[in-house]
Amino acid sequence: MKTRTPATPARGAQGARKASPVAPAKPAKTSRSTAGTAPIGKAARPSAASSARAAGEVLHRADLEGQIAAIRRSLAVAEFDLKGNILDANENFLRRVGYTIEELRGQHHSLFLMSSERDTAAYRSFWERLGHGEFDAGQYRRIARDGQEFWIQATYNPIFGPDGKPFKVVKYATDITEAKLKAADYEGQLSAIGKSQAVIEFTLDGHILSANENFCRALGYTLEEIRGQHHSLFVTPADRESAEYRSFWDKLGRGLFDRGQYMRLSKSGQPVWIQATYNPIFGPDGKPFKVVKYATDITEAKLRAADYEGQLAAIGKSQAVIEFTLDGHVLNANENFCRALGYSLEEIRGQHHSLFVDPAERGTPEYRLFWDKLGRGEFDA
Repeated sequence: MKTRTPATPARGAQGARKASPVAPAKPAKTSRSTAGTAPIGKAARPSAASSARAAGEVLHRADLEGQIAAIRRSLAVAEFDLKGNILDANENFLRRVGYTIEELRGQHHSLFLMSSERDTAAYRSFWERLGHGEFDAGQYRRIARDGQEFWIQATYNPIFGPDGKPFKVVKYATDITEAKLKAADYEGQLSAIGKSQAVIEFTLDGHILSANENFCRALGYTLEEIRGQHHSLFVTPADRESAEYRSFWDKLGRGLFDRGQYMRLSKSGQPVWIQATYNPIFGPDGKPFKVVKYATDITEAKLRAADYEGQLAAIGKSQAVIEFTLDGHVLNANENFCRALGYSLEEIRGQHHSLFVDPAERGTPEYRLFWDKLGRGEFDA
């Protein structure tokens, strides 16, 4: 009797068929739960806000770089380490000092100083402060390669790293040599004027700001006594209240110049005569901001002239006086002369002296010689 045994492959096939509905379910479930997310390995798309922020940062950086480039085009720029050794310099700086960058790089800043300044405590302190991150600005004298002095208006700027510590110093400078020399020339001229002239400065309404020693000595005051006082301190009470005096300061306040001879009163009340100019000083805006007076004390000359005038007046009262040009034509004559000769001044002015001599003498060599000598400056009596 034959017994029939089932084939093994059939059971395997049947088992495979039973498992097949379960196996696909897991991938399908996973696919539904991850719908809408980016595929693995691809970057997420940036939001509009982050894109705008990035663009703003790029623009800001470009702005800063543009400004720095503009500064470097217009100014002399040099970079130093914290001890003062040169790291870099732009063309403006190199042209002013007369060196190439290869000659300067690694050299110390003291190369641009006079030898007497290099070893001073002030210079050491200068670099110590910069090394600590302290800013410095001012006008500085420097020496070029050819030994010539030049002046700069400069700032020394410590640059700080992300850790908040300085790591280098950048210097921005402008050459002010020409302006400095011009200012020195002006100062020298003003100093020379101040030594020989009485100088006083006023506000536009006449209050005293300053005065030099010559002025104070001429009027008998100290500067402390007159600073802040009004110019009217030096004039008579009658002048102070006059329309002319008010007009005088109104004109100066508008920037109008004035000059002449003026009588002023000293501290003791004595008259002092000055030859003076009142000069409005104008600011960069073209408007006057103070008045400077330059004066010479002419009291002695004025008294001498008054003395001479008095003497001449006395002579004129007792003597016949007449004036001529160098070739003998009448300019003027006093009353005594006119009365003595029987003419009026109008009749003889412009006439020749020969009007008063005998006709026989007018054409003589002696008469011509008489006027030739006087014309040469020779006295005759």
